[in-house]
Amino acid sequence: MFVVRPSAVIGLLTDVSIGSKNSTIIGTSSALAGVDVSVKVSPASGQHNPTLTPAYPVTYDSRFIQISSNLFSVLGSLCTTTTGCYISFNESTVSAHSFDWIASNLSSGQYNVTVNWTSSLGDFGVANSMTCVGPVNLTVQQNKVFQFNTVNSF
Repeated sequence: MFVVRPSAVIGLLTDVSIGSKNSTIIGTSSALAGVDVSVKVSPASGQHNPTLTPAYPVTYDSRFIQISSNLFSVLGSLCTTTTGCYISFNESTVSAHSFDWIASNLSSGQYNVTVNWTSSLGDFGVANSMTCVGPVNLTVQQNKVFQFNTVNSF
């Protein structure tokens, strides 16, 4: 069994703005930036494919940010409304920075271990999202699972 652990330094940029220019009013903007990491273990010398757990990408970092306001429309109508003014700011962030994948059902021979990352980006209104990754550390540890009350083979 292999324990595969990629760890990474990840940067997320989420930039949102709201504003009013002449008659154009932008009352809500949002941005999403995230980094998903995946691992692949493939046989290099004719063995069967190992079982990889989890068998899907894992979100290492993700940030959603949103800003909303009715301030510009209220000021545009000379503050004659009774609903009041508001500015709303929402942010949500998740972080992992490292995660373990388990490659099991291995047989003797060589294996290739590949790690990839992809950006998840989304912008609405006046917004910009970017990601950067690096440096990355990759640790692959070989483990033997022992069963009690049975003969263990090496």
